[in-house]
Amino acid sequence: MADVITKLRASLGEQLSVLRGVPVADLPPALLDVAIERFDVGQDVDLLLPSDWEQLRHEEGGAGRPLPFWAHPWPAGLALAEYLAQWPPPDGYRFLELGCGLALPSIVAARLGATVLATDGVEDAIAFATHNFALNDTFAEVARIDWAVDGDALVARGPFDVVLAADVLYNKDNVAAALELWPRLLGPDSHLLLADPRRAGLRDFMLGARGTLEVVNLEELDDPVTLVHLKLMRH
Repeated sequence: MADVITKLRASLGEQLSVLRGVPVADLPPALLDVAIERFDVGQDVDLLLPSDWEQLRHEEGGAGRPLPFWAHPWPAGLALAEYLAQWPPPDGYRFLELGCGLALPSIVAARLGATVLATDGVEDAIAFATHNFALNDTFAEVARIDWAVDGDALVARGPFDVVLAADVLYNKDNVAAALELWPRLLGPDSHLLLADPRRAGLRDFMLGARGTLEVVNLEELDDPVTLVHLKLMRH
């Protein structure tokens, strides 16, 4: 395992250096202090991730960079991955994940035979997601796209059969962007799967989406996480 970690760290450093536009030596040490952890979400998924998230948060904050929320497997992402593993969707579905972070739900989708586009607005997340697909012997397209800013680029690629979003409705701007964008990513038979740690943003999104989206399934989990399965409302 040590040899695998060493090779992954070297590959990761090269990609992060290009994405950030800095020498490898100038990357935050905690970003390259990585480990592989296994998560049981109805199937075992191995994730390459920073070993000490608190240290990475400290280093990034000290450098004036955004906090690395992408670098931790939060309960909402785990719940969304578990839901997919139990669903599962038909083979060949086109999936889009918004704010993929470490890409756990997208990895499950790819294993189920889906064509996957995993997106995140943070360059570091793109590097880790790319390596996590390879680590799990799966394939997906990974792209740096901030859905709340560059939504039209995603609409041009759609509609998608399934859109995934875990813990992305954390401020009012994202809620407003989601209400405008997400229905445009869906076709008549598409699915929108949201997992959220019961923030006010989810409530505001659900209220704003009345008349546009209908609930197929809603589950209140113990983490606490609310998981919502939506489709476009037929008029």
